[in-house]
Amino acid sequence: MHAILPPLQSNPAIVALPVEGYADAVVSVPLGASGPRPVVVATHGAWDAPEGLCDDQRWIFHDRAWVVCPRGKPVGDGTFRYGSADALAREIDADVAALEARYPGYVDASAMLYTGFSLGAILGPSIIARDPGRFPAAVLIEGGEDRWSPALAAKYAKGGGRHVLLACGLKSRVPGAQHAATTLQHAGVDAHVVLGKLPETGQFIHWYNGPIAEETRAQLPWLLDGDPRWGSGPF
Repeated sequence: MHAILPPLQSNPAIVALPVEGYADAVVSVPLGASGPRPVVVATHGAWDAPEGLCDDQRWIFHDRAWVVCPRGKPVGDGTFRYGSADALAREIDADVAALEARYPGYVDASAMLYTGFSLGAILGPSIIARDPGRFPAAVLIEGGEDRWSPALAAKYAKGGGRHVLLACGLKSRVPGAQHAATTLQHAGVDAHVVLGKLPETGQFIHWYNGPIAEETRAQLPWLLDGDPRWGSGPF
C-alpha cells in the first residue's frame, strides 16, 4: 500500500529535467497523480530533439504515466543524437534516477515501457534485451525490425519480455516488421505490426505522430496487458 501524496501539479505539463552529467531530459508529468505512476522511456531519432516526441507521447498516455525523453548529444542546429546503445542505456539510467530523486514517491520504474523512433527504435532491441524485466514491453517506430535475431528474441523472452509493437509509417517497412514479429512470436513474445498513413493524402511517411500515434494508442490495451498501474478506462 502506497502513501497518498499531494496531487502532482505542473504548469506546463512537459518540463525539463536536469540530469547530472547529461543535457537536460524532457519529462511529461502525470498531473493529479497522488502515488507512483509507471514510466515510458521515449527515445527520438537522429538529428532530432526530445521535445516533439515527448509531446506526442503525452497525447498517447495523458496523465497515466511519466514520459521521460533522453536528449542525447548535440549535433548542431538544435538537434541531437545518441552515440550508441551503451551510451543511451547509461543516459536512460541517469534520467530515471534523476526523475525518482526529483519526484520521490511518485515514480514506479519497476517495469517501464520503451518507445523508440528511428534511431531510438534501432537501438531499442539491444537495450530492452539487456534487462527484459525492466522493459517487458516496447514500441519500435520506423526502425529496429532488422535487429531481432532469433537469439536476441529468445533472450528477451527468457528474461521476461512480453509485448513488442512494430509501428510503421513507411509501407516498405511492413515486410521486415512482419518478419521481426514472427521471430519474436516464435521465441514467445507477443508482437503486433501496425501501419499508419495520412488520411488526407494517403501518404506514408517516416514519422511518429498523427496516424502512427493513433495506431499506437489503439494498441495500448493489448500492449499494457491489464497492468493496473496504468489505470482503467479507455485510452
